[in-house]
Amino acid sequence: MTAVNRSNPEATPRLSIILATWQAESTLERCLQSIIEQEFTDWELLLADGASSDGTVDLINKYEQHIAWWQSEQDDGIYDAWNQALQRARGEYVCFIGADDAWADPGSLARIFTAIGSHEYDIVTSRGLFFNSDTEKSFTFGSAWDYKRVGPRIIVCHPGLLHRRSLFQSYGLFDTHYRITGDLDFLLRLPRDLRTLHADSTSIVVEMAGVSRQNVRARLREQREVLSRCERYGPARAYLTWLGKLLRLPIARLLRMSH
Repeated sequence: MTAVNRSNPEATPRLSIILATWQAESTLERCLQSIIEQEFTDWELLLADGASSDGTVDLINKYEQHIAWWQSEQDDGIYDAWNQALQRARGEYVCFIGADDAWADPGSLARIFTAIGSHEYDIVTSRGLFFNSDTEKSFTFGSAWDYKRVGPRIIVCHPGLLHRRSLFQSYGLFDTHYRITGDLDFLLRLPRDLRTLHADSTSIVVEMAGVSRQNVRARLREQREVLSRCERYGPARAYLTWLGKLLRLPIARLLRMSH
């Protein structure tokens, strides 16, 4: 299906929300409703669907009036979808959410942008709520940006994290070679002297069903590759990090802990 663009080329929203979908019929409507219900309204939504064959496109058509740009075409994975949307984004900030994520409440974005005020930041972090629909257990996660700690763990809540759009112009788009850890690869390219803000509130609910949470061993292998390529870590440290996590994996699974 060809792309549909409903955006006003003269408008510059504060925020571009990028959403990549594939076979997302069961969760997409909840996600879209959480966006539409936001009290903060200076956003645009860009949606890249990977040629879904379920009811995803029907839902996109249902909510098309709220979407600045969308397409439903074969892509090369989530980072390719994000890159395609990024090239059409016009917001001062950009954030990425999944079809199985949802803003925590209607005030989520308003709290973040109230905290930003008139200041300019490169990265704005907040907290997320991990929710397991099978066990009905949940926990909050996501701390402030810390250049030295990002790597072995992302530490920040990436869904809903605000990136100043100019970062992608300066440090490149996502590397589509990665299937799971392209976000970590991008974050590791960022410099030490970023202007950052942590909005200390829970802004987004993340269902524990995403690709990185289902394929832990594959994620750990990709993380090792990302760290190996990063000058701050290198192959030896990357290998030790991978080995330590691999050895702890059975215990983490037994205790149903995030890993």
